[in-house]
Amino acid sequence: MKTFEHLILHVLRPQVIHALYPLQFTYRQKVGVDDAILYLLHQTLSHLDKGKGAVRIMFFDFSSTFNTIQPLLLRNKLTDMQVDSHLVTWITDYLTRRPQYVRMRDSTGAPQGTVLAPFLFTLYTSGFTYNSALCHIQKFSDETAIVGCIRDGQEGEYRGLVKDFVAWCNLNQLQLNILKTKEMVIDFRRSGAHLLPVSIEGVDVERVRSYRYLGLQLDDKLDWSVNTDYLYKKGQNWLFFLRRLGSHNICKKLLLMFYQSVITSVFFYAVVCWGGSLKSGDATRLDKVAKRAGSVVSVELDSLKEVVERRTLNKMLSIMANTDHPLHMVFCKQRSVFSGRLLSQSCSMDRLRKSFVPRAIRLFNTSQQGHVGNVVGHENIVSASRMNSAIVVFLNDVEKVRKLTQNGIVINNETILVSPLSSPAKKVMLSNVPPFISDEAIGKELSQYG
Repeated sequence: MKTFEHLILHVLRPQVIHALYPLQFTYRQKVGVDDAILYLLHQTLSHLDKGKGAVRIMFFDFSSTFNTIQPLLLRNKLTDMQVDSHLVTWITDYLTRRPQYVRMRDSTGAPQGTVLAPFLFTLYTSGFTYNSALCHIQKFSDETAIVGCIRDGQEGEYRGLVKDFVAWCNLNQLQLNILKTKEMVIDFRRSGAHLLPVSIEGVDVERVRSYRYLGLQLDDKLDWSVNTDYLYKKGQNWLFFLRRLGSHNICKKLLLMFYQSVITSVFFYAVVCWGGSLKSGDATRLDKVAKRAGSVVSVELDSLKEVVERRTLNKMLSIMANTDHPLHMVFCKQRSVFSGRLLSQSCSMDRLRKSFVPRAIRLFNTSQQGHVGNVVGHENIVSASRMNSAIVVFLNDVEKVRKLTQNGIVINNETILVSPLSSPAKKVMLSNVPPFISDEAIGKELSQYG
């Protein structure tokens, strides 16, 4: 049955992609958990960086999430989305005529543990959307959060949005679990503003200092100390199993496979969201776990910094290539009209400076600067070849040689001095090339310049 559900999902998704809310971060191409958290953090930190403000985040919890779907309401929603009528009929029959189901208030809902249930719930809740400069609602399947940027105590829009969403849930017969719905207030001021609690159906929503959102431990200071403690304890537990495997003379290849498939997936989960914002002490603790794992595996494993930088740059390039990504325009607006570089984002606080967007821009610019082609222009490079410990680059203009000798180039983040082979000349020599930079690395670096 699950195989058939996958086939139905494959047919259904293209027909409803136009109806998905842009801030629904599931079932979208090249968009996932990282992106949902990154968007929330960027909106939050960008607002707080302006000073004298706070951010309120309401994390909603639904009771019996998929069982509360009303088949007839879903049928009408799918019809409005112009889904094929035969497919709508099949989905309605799938939800109502099963031999075994859970009945809640005359509704059979969607079966738990199936392939279609999360996607059908996503479509069922796609009707409520809101995204303004100060407030927005974002979703990841049944994980729903409302973010309100508060300044000068003006929180009417935030409270109104929460009230409207609760009313919409009641109208669509979705049951909120108010006791598990939590609110977090993020305010970096020493004497934060006194904000009254938000009430839902006469019950004050509990305010918490930390909350587990999409598998990540968020705290109201956004210093990731709670998340670090959690990861450190998890890492220690997995190290125990790794050592036990090593004590049984398991081969290095299988130990490394266990580390990469089991430990890394937990240890570096959503690392682009928090890896660059850690306190130095917390980063050192996590690096120690990685080093201990490396000693068991007998392989030098990547450090936290290396993983963060690599994944941050990859995530940024993915966002820039995806025009539908909520953060796509954030990067596009920073593009310089004179070069391929990105302009640095203005930051007043260290928290924003170390967050994903400004950090990704710095990494991107660093990866671009100093290349021969960027310094003199790709069209001005005739050829390049290695001569003993030096690289000889032939250019078609004397002025380009002079420019290259003044600026130098960067290979593998190592600054390389450039000197003319003769004067005047149309070729230059890269001297003092470190021995650890292999011919393959240099060839790969120079191949793009002709």
